[in-house]
Amino acid sequence: MTAIAFLLFIHVVYYACAQEYKGCFRSSALELPTPTLAYASVPAECTKKCRSHYYMFAALMNGELCYCISRFGQEGLSNSCTVFCAKDPNNYCGSYEAMSVYATGQQGPSPPRRIQVTQDDINALVITWQPPDIPNGNVTFYTVRAVAIKTHTSNILPPVESQIQGGASNSTILRGLQPGTKYNISIIASNTQGPSDPAYAVEWTLIGPPDKPFTPKILERGESTVTVMLTESHSEYGPISAYEVVVVQTGTIPPVGPKVEYLNYDRASKEGLNYYTTAQFDPSDFHRYKRFVVGDGNMIGGYYNIPLKNHFVSAQVGLVVISRIGTEVQRSYSDLTNNMFNRELNATTQTDSTALALCIVITILSILLGASIFLYFVLRRRHERFSMRKLPEQQELTLQGPMHEVDNMGYIPEDIPERVNHYQELKKKVWSIPRNALSIDSFIVRRGRFGTVHTGTVSRDDGSSSTVMIHTIADGALKGSDKRHMLRELDVCIRAGSMKYLAGLVGTCETSDTLYVVLESPPHILKNRLLGARSGGAFPTDRILSISTSIAAALQYLADYKIVHTRLCARSVGLMNDWTPKLIGHGIGKYSLEDVKYTRWTAIECFDRQKKHQPGAIWSFGVLLWEILSMGGTPYSNLTLDSEVEEAVMQGIRLPQLLDVPDPIYEVMSSCWRNDPEERPTLDELIRLDTLTMCPITAITEPYIPELELN
Repeated sequence: MTAIAFLLFIHVVYYACAQEYKGCFRSSALELPTPTLAYASVPAECTKKCRSHYYMFAALMNGELCYCISRFGQEGLSNSCTVFCAKDPNNYCGSYEAMSVYATGQQGPSPPRRIQVTQDDINALVITWQPPDIPNGNVTFYTVRAVAIKTHTSNILPPVESQIQGGASNSTILRGLQPGTKYNISIIASNTQGPSDPAYAVEWTLIGPPDKPFTPKILERGESTVTVMLTESHSEYGPISAYEVVVVQTGTIPPVGPKVEYLNYDRASKEGLNYYTTAQFDPSDFHRYKRFVVGDGNMIGGYYNIPLKNHFVSAQVGLVVISRIGTEVQRSYSDLTNNMFNRELNATTQTDSTALALCIVITILSILLGASIFLYFVLRRRHERFSMRKLPEQQELTLQGPMHEVDNMGYIPEDIPERVNHYQELKKKVWSIPRNALSIDSFIVRRGRFGTVHTGTVSRDDGSSSTVMIHTIADGALKGSDKRHMLRELDVCIRAGSMKYLAGLVGTCETSDTLYVVLESPPHILKNRLLGARSGGAFPTDRILSISTSIAAALQYLADYKIVHTRLCARSVGLMNDWTPKLIGHGIGKYSLEDVKYTRWTAIECFDRQKKHQPGAIWSFGVLLWEILSMGGTPYSNLTLDSEVEEAVMQGIRLPQLLDVPDPIYEVMSSCWRNDPEERPTLDELIRLDTLTMCPITAITEPYIPELELN
């Protein structure tokens, strides 16, 4: 009953406001539009009609003529509204020379017009519109919102919203959308009085590449065939339209990428290519081809599955997943079988050798343990006999009571004063950024320990602007312990300052309830550029050693300020457009990184201890160097679980020497992985890494398996 009464109250208030009488005003028929209604019997009929056309006011003249207007009073007040309304003798409806004006209840402008949506990228749409034809004042901003109504992902997609300032704006690019998804786009115009009704349009985003398929597993090899087991794939960015099986000559590095298409055998042979498509089939037929025989001589999907011969006898096999809508086509390539097959053999051999070594070590330790126990009892018996002989001489001392040496192992915590005015302290050390100089994207990049992380731009006094990473921290919502921890993380960035090879702290911005921590944001991430090189993207392999040297220089710079980088990997290294590296992830910056499983980069002594130290960063640097030289390969890709990686490292297993890595460079990498932290190279030594000679990278032998690296 309470809810019904409230709704009735709202209705009465609206009705009263909608028919509020504004007064009688002079009017010139030349200034009025064509009557909306030639016959309006009562004021309510006229106001309702004008409200439906988004006008703020309704004007009545001569008892029945209804005009819809957005402003009035230019000619001044009048006392000539003496004609009663045709069917409402209680209200006046103007006269021949004056108009009675009523409010319609409309506040905001009419909806934007002529919405057009075009596809820009797989995760972006370009939206244009025309301004409202009835602004009812000045339009101050537009709100564009995209709601997913049909998608190929299993995740729940949140709405994406953007606010565009200025009434003259008529376009925007809405980013952060899900590829291969149908969106309902709404645009609302707002003036100082309120918002308009939304205008709508519907559009799909472009499809994206399917998820990378699993590597086919070799079951057996024949004289001219290879039998493999295929694994069904899926895609979050579009439909799965077809599968292809490809054959690649051993030793060849074929092109891969979402737009790369392999030819059939005949055309590939004529063009001198060492790779071709041998079969294509629909997803509905996957169960028929799950156990696939390469080279059986059949026609499959218009491709001749030619028997393997000549230099293709020991060929590698891969699986391609195709996503297609209309003329849009995206492909995703698996790793090739040969590398994985050899790796499994090597892993088996290595496991057998490890087992034999463990048996020998256990036997030796058992013998030493037995000898130690025997020696302990012999020495204990001799000590008891000696003590019995010396007892009279020590009688006087024993009367005084036993004396114990106490070792003071108490921990005295650092004196960290509670910073009551911590923001004032920060202002003395860093740039206090004005709020109007900071533009924050609505899309959430990460959710950190202290708040959300966004991208954005910061504008400087000289007119320049740059892309930044912004940590949004609701300071008032933090517990005392979290606030102190946040300040310590922030102090790390403040102490580090700025350096050529370090993505440093830009400044902070403070509002009444929020602290914005602004960090440099390089335009590229090293890991992504390495993986892009696998698909034909550009990467200067001749600059690998200079890039690595610059990273070591950044680590040395942090070490000079007693800072240990605990998240070192290719994902924590940014790249500028000129390939200059920028180390990211120190201090509070670690919460902007991807959620990586760092076990594969962790030093042997750090597996069972929380405290990190500089030699541990040296170990991680060696793994990072291997990651770069393998063009983004996954360390220990033959081991699935983190516990298996720990066990293998504890047993002395290290990352293998890559095909194109010279011995001196691999010796540097191996020295970073020595068991004794004191025997590892120093950062000063690693900074001279670019004095070594690097060979061209001719083959990519290590797979990239994202599920082993990311949580």
